[in-house]
Amino acid sequence: MTKNRILHPDGDDRELTALAAALIISAANRAVATHGKFSLVLAGGNSPRRLYQQLAVGINTGDLSESSLLLLAGNENSHSGHRYLSLPWEHTWFFWGDERCLPSNHSDSNYRMAEESLFKGSALREKQLFSMPATIEPPDRAADLYESTIRRFFPQNRHAEAREFPVFDFILLGLGEDGHIASLFPRNHAALNEQVRWVIAVNAPEADPPGYRLTMTLPVINHAKNVLFFTSGTKKRAVAERIISRNDENLPAGRVQPVNGNLFWFTLPGIS
Repeated sequence: MTKNRILHPDGDDRELTALAAALIISAANRAVATHGKFSLVLAGGNSPRRLYQQLAVGINTGDLSESSLLLLAGNENSHSGHRYLSLPWEHTWFFWGDERCLPSNHSDSNYRMAEESLFKGSALREKQLFSMPATIEPPDRAADLYESTIRRFFPQNRHAEAREFPVFDFILLGLGEDGHIASLFPRNHAALNEQVRWVIAVNAPEADPPGYRLTMTLPVINHAKNVLFFTSGTKKRAVAERIISRNDENLPAGRVQPVNGNLFWFTLPGIS
């Protein structure tokens, strides 16, 4: 069952963004120390952009408030005392939780957003970036190919039984005003109830923009070691508080309940 559920509703955008980045970086360094690599699943949309920009430059812990440092230490079990935290870039492997079926240079591409805000100027090797094959037709074939990519990364799951899922070190999620996560929407019951496949294609006429998307499934999300919601705006904050206070499983986001991992909620009031 879920180890920790953390809601951090107070604080300005800068402080909460820095703390979220520090949590991710601390988890990354711990993962590398434990098993030599860090697997990070990125969210799309506009909300994570500031977080990615912060991850790109790292964190000076001296800029964090005392309460943030206490929260960081309490959830990471130990704190090295380093004044500067940065991603272990050479040992970090990036995946995407969902993607619109559009070219990677399209303005609505989740890959492009990460490329502009997180990867720009980095020395990442191409093999560290596992983008979704969003332009391959049909979309179901693209989903199968991405699942195969994940299976190759997690060799213990390559020939696993259908109900065994990969364990990512960290998954980032945004939140839609309708409660959707990744590309799992409230009315798509088949996608929400998928219990076998790791990646699926969905037709999302209600999405912005409408059309086909690729998305990781709920079991994959719920098997991660850490899941962090990072969202912003008054309407999304209200949805988040509804889910947290009522444990509302009627919305896709309410069904994010890590099997044996940490769940973090960051709701920023200022950016949209």
